[in-house]
Amino acid sequence: MMYKIITILMLFSAGSVFSQVNLQQNFSLTNLKLKNSEKEYKLPGISGKASSVLPISIGVLAAVYLLNPMVEYTDKKVYAGLTKEFSIGFGKLGEHRTAIEYSMVFGGNIRHYLRFSYKYDILMANGIEPSHMLQGTSVVSIGAGYFTDFKGKGVFPELTYGYSIRNHKLLFYPHVKLRHTFMITKDKPDITDISFGIILGIANPFIDVDIRRKY
Repeated sequence: MMYKIITILMLFSAGSVFSQVNLQQNFSLTNLKLKNSEKEYKLPGISGKASSVLPISIGVLAAVYLLNPMVEYTDKKVYAGLTKEFSIGFGKLGEHRTAIEYSMVFGGNIRHYLRFSYKYDILMANGIEPSHMLQGTSVVSIGAGYFTDFKGKGVFPELTYGYSIRNHKLLFYPHVKLRHTFMITKDKPDITDISFGIILGIANPFIDVDIRRKY
């Protein structure tokens, strides 16, 4: 009789252990499925966020490419504006540049500026020669020019720093530019402005630079 009771207890204990193992395995499998489902649920959100950032970045770059932001200080007040410069270069690398720049300043009434200037680009890299291929280098540009807001006139020096991408015909010039305009017209305050963006230009429009090899 005692032998039968011990046998029944052993079978009952083994069944309990087996049931506990099955429960733990089922619980682990359930957790694994839940984790996998959470990962699968989160993935579309991450990819959607990345894909939404790309059009915004392209839009910002396009805006800076087309119109350069500008901050102006004049008559003890600060104004925001937009400006764009186009230049024509001469010389082996178009480093002697004449430029025209149009600016629009916001503050009460919109003001319109026009500038004509000469600039010289100091290329920071050594050994750059005329080439059919685009070449990049850091640049410091110094210049001066004539200013008009169609009601008054002035003259200005300017200093520009950036990274130019150029060959003997084309110029793309991401930059930061600092300038001070001395007004010649009486009762017109001087203007200090800083701008950044991309200068566009061409070089040697009337001549072909002799390039004997491609760099």
